[in-house]
Amino acid sequence: MWQDILIGLVGGLGLFLFGFHLMGQGFQKIAGERIHYFIEKTKHPVLLVMTGLVLTIILQDGNAALVVLIALLGAGLLGLPAAISLMLGINLGITVLAHFIAFRFGAYPLLAVGIGFLIYAFGKRHYTRYVGYTLVGFGLVFLGLNTLKAVMEPLVENFSLVEVLSRNRLYPLWGYLFGLVTTTLVQSNVAVIGLLQAAAGQTILGAGGGGFLRLSILLPVLLGSGLGLGTTATFTSYRANLTVKRAVWAQWLILLSTTLLLLPVVNQFAEFVHLVTVKLWTWTDQIKVLIFVLPSEPLPDAARLAAREIAVAHTLYNLLMVLVWLPLVPALARFVETRVNDQLPSQEEGAKDVQYLDEKFLASPALGLYMATKEILRTAQIATDMLYLGKIAFIKGQSSAIKDIKKKEDQVDELRAKITDYLAALLARNVLTLTQSRYLAGLIHVINDIERMADHAEHVCEFAEAKLEEKLPFSQLAMEELELLYGKVLDICKKAIDTLEQDDLAMAKQVLEREEAIDKIQEELRQNHINRLNQGRCWPGSGIIYLELIANLERVADHAANIAQMVLAGKEEMI
Repeated sequence: MWQDILIGLVGGLGLFLFGFHLMGQGFQKIAGERIHYFIEKTKHPVLLVMTGLVLTIILQDGNAALVVLIALLGAGLLGLPAAISLMLGINLGITVLAHFIAFRFGAYPLLAVGIGFLIYAFGKRHYTRYVGYTLVGFGLVFLGLNTLKAVMEPLVENFSLVEVLSRNRLYPLWGYLFGLVTTTLVQSNVAVIGLLQAAAGQTILGAGGGGFLRLSILLPVLLGSGLGLGTTATFTSYRANLTVKRAVWAQWLILLSTTLLLLPVVNQFAEFVHLVTVKLWTWTDQIKVLIFVLPSEPLPDAARLAAREIAVAHTLYNLLMVLVWLPLVPALARFVETRVNDQLPSQEEGAKDVQYLDEKFLASPALGLYMATKEILRTAQIATDMLYLGKIAFIKGQSSAIKDIKKKEDQVDELRAKITDYLAALLARNVLTLTQSRYLAGLIHVINDIERMADHAEHVCEFAEAKLEEKLPFSQLAMEELELLYGKVLDICKKAIDTLEQDDLAMAKQVLEREEAIDKIQEELRQNHINRLNQGRCWPGSGIIYLELIANLERVADHAANIAQMVLAGKEEMI
């Protein structure tokens, strides 16, 4: 019997978690494209809470949402107060998942798996197939839950010890610790809630006859499971920066204070939850009768209502958490900033050369692509700085700028390699939509264009070195021409970066127009140089450098135009 129970628990839990994984992937492909916009742009605390809630629903996993949040915080895209507000929203989002798995669908999950597979296999449009993907996940969640319920029935029937333990004064503390340890081991708060809902209402045989696992018995485990979210944040923040560590401390303070506040009054809280659940059932039944003209359903007995009560209890204590702590977020942020300090920087901070790339973002394709774009924009700015330093080195003759260019060239090469590896890892996960796959391919071309721009800046550095070492003469007119072209090229590079950052169609067209103008200027400067050579007004050694320099600058403009072309291609595909 124990072998069958163990296999059933492992298999049922696996189906349950894999179903949520599939649903999360489907939701991301359908609705996850712009979640990064809300995370980065939202400032109001209430909106941040709602954003955290939506992020959890899209990912279908509170732990995954927490991982994404910590990665964003580590990348410097969030401040500590915003991160704390988002954490509160993620905790609240888990309650939505708890209500979702409290429903009873009978044999319909099997139907959902079958229909979902047919839609996925034979759907012609990508979004239609994503709906099928999500339906399969939905069915697997409830098949796993039904398996857990079936396995737990004989298990709980033989566990009359649960009733005995629950009469012990210290049982709430032991149940609380059991919930904490279980969530830490499983690394899924939703999974533990699902296990509790599967166990809720099961008959147990005690000395007084048949009974069931009452809410007051399960509440300490539920509260301990809520505290277990803090262990996920702790594991995720290993070797992270100081801001992330402060956010994790804030998470622990919020979870500990709320759950320990309710632990001594679990019996009274259970009674309140029961009353609220009965009221919600009555109101829901009245709405069904009035709006949907469906027949009224009698209130189920206490054992059948237990799974709903767990979901309601989870929602109520998380709502309490939000209501108490949201107004105190600024004060809490100041408190942890004062108390949590790192005298020595972490090894990761000392060795870090990428700012936005993090393997944690690979779980969310839209966020992964967004962060890769941010890193590419950062690399593009370094390449543009190299071009500016090249101008100073050549036009002004500053040798210190030459050394800076060589350092930055190595940095750009290393960043290009890491960005390419990151995009390859994201592609290998096979979770991208068709549009995302094409965008990823465009990003690979963009980072290669940026690396080539940095190479041309290095060539300018070499020309500046030759000019200084060989003391090559350049006429005032030639220097003015070079300064004019250089200004145009720097301008188009900045415009191309802005085009990629803002994903602006009109700006992309302006980049292409400016590239054509630079081509004409380059041809005009070449002809002017030939005229000066014919007139004997140009030193031959200087002339070679002049021609190579304007050719390199013109190629930089070509690479900037390639970036704009990528943005244009993406927009045309969307249209």
